[in-house]
Amino acid sequence: MKKNNTHFWETKQLHELSHDEWEALCDGCGLCCLHKLQDEEDDSAPVLMTRVVCHCYDINAGQCSDYANRHTTVPGCTALTVSRAAEFDWLPTTCAYRLRHHNLPLPSWHPLITGAKESVRPYSLHALNPVLETPDIDLEDYLIKVHS
Repeated sequence: MKKNNTHFWETKQLHELSHDEWEALCDGCGLCCLHKLQDEEDDSAPVLMTRVVCHCYDINAGQCSDYANRHTTVPGCTALTVSRAAEFDWLPTTCAYRLRHHNLPLPSWHPLITGAKESVRPYSLHALNPVLETPDIDLEDYLIKVHS
């Protein structure tokens, strides 16, 4: 990870990251797995976050239960890619992809800095008391404001 006392996320632009570096940049907060609402007729309308998490998310493990197949299993699953990084300003201001897209540093609690996967928990969907998606859930009943 280190080269000349620097870290890859401090020296590389997003488009320069290897696949493994890109994946490591994710802090595992799970906030991108929350259901979002937006006025379908107004692209400029704000993206509203809910505390309803995708049915594939394993709340106890703190990760997707089908990560490798998530885009097939869940057709609306957010594909966070380098080419689409600019589209994701709805992500929380703590998101490493959003921060690095804007050339900002990672927060001090980021797992790449602390070395502890659990350091993200106070800033993750776990702090929101998430509700697992079910067919009969009304997303509008679970609107929240996320670190923005």
